[in-house]
Amino acid sequence: MKSLKELLTEYKLSKKAIPAFNIDTFEIYQAVEDVVRETGLPCIVQLSAGEDKFIQGERLFILVKKAQIDGLPIYLNMDHGKDLSRLETMINLGFDMVHFDASAMEYETNLEATKNFIENIKKNHPQVLIEAEFNKITLVDETISSNSFTDPTRALEFMTATKADLLAVSIGNQHGVSTNLPEKINLDLLQKIFDKIPENFITLHGGSGIGDAEISAAIKLGIVKININTDLRISFKQSLASNLISIDSEKIYEYLNPVIGDLKEIIRKKLELFSSSSHV
Repeated sequence: MKSLKELLTEYKLSKKAIPAFNIDTFEIYQAVEDVVRETGLPCIVQLSAGEDKFIQGERLFILVKKAQIDGLPIYLNMDHGKDLSRLETMINLGFDMVHFDASAMEYETNLEATKNFIENIKKNHPQVLIEAEFNKITLVDETISSNSFTDPTRALEFMTATKADLLAVSIGNQHGVSTNLPEKINLDLLQKIFDKIPENFITLHGGSGIGDAEISAAIKLGIVKININTDLRISFKQSLASNLISIDSEKIYEYLNPVIGDLKEIIRKKLELFSSSSHV
């Protein structure tokens, strides 16, 4: 199996992107694994702090390692990590990448903290990819302001100083799904960011609320990793609620199997869209 860096490099050259699916429950992971097995398309599975507390990264690691033994191209990431000791634990365990999110800090403090973290990690784990973020990506219930967007010149300064592998950009994308669908992203700004840091990997968070045409345009410009979370959560809730009404059984899997089926449809669509040759 290729390293994640090798895969991202290949995807960047071929104008493709890898989806990073957040894992809220075992059923979501099961749906992801099923689709990867059926399509052979690679993906990342990841945990935010809340998901890590519920599932535990160690448990997800075991599931993914078993899948990798079976030949499935599934990679591991810790998403929006702020606890340095927890990030180091996951790196020592064998995660392929971690996202160190110090975006709540002032810019200079963030830069120094990210730089120190990366220097410390790369000494013993040079193969681990580290994603950074200096412009906090807003939530859907927050007002979008261009003042929070990623400045291309600062992106160059930040990535040069910290030596991060990936940058999570803020270009109008939001965490969650807006009622004013689809969300709009600033593709002109994205192009300017790429022009400044062409050697780095650029990632798009909040991919659930962005339309397919804009996703394709962003991939064409060079986005190589797109986070998908809310789409899966919404599908899970809606499917389970419907099944609890329509199915009369004490067997829990009879409620959850249809949920997995609905999740698979979304996961398959994302995998196929992001890896399509139509972005070239």
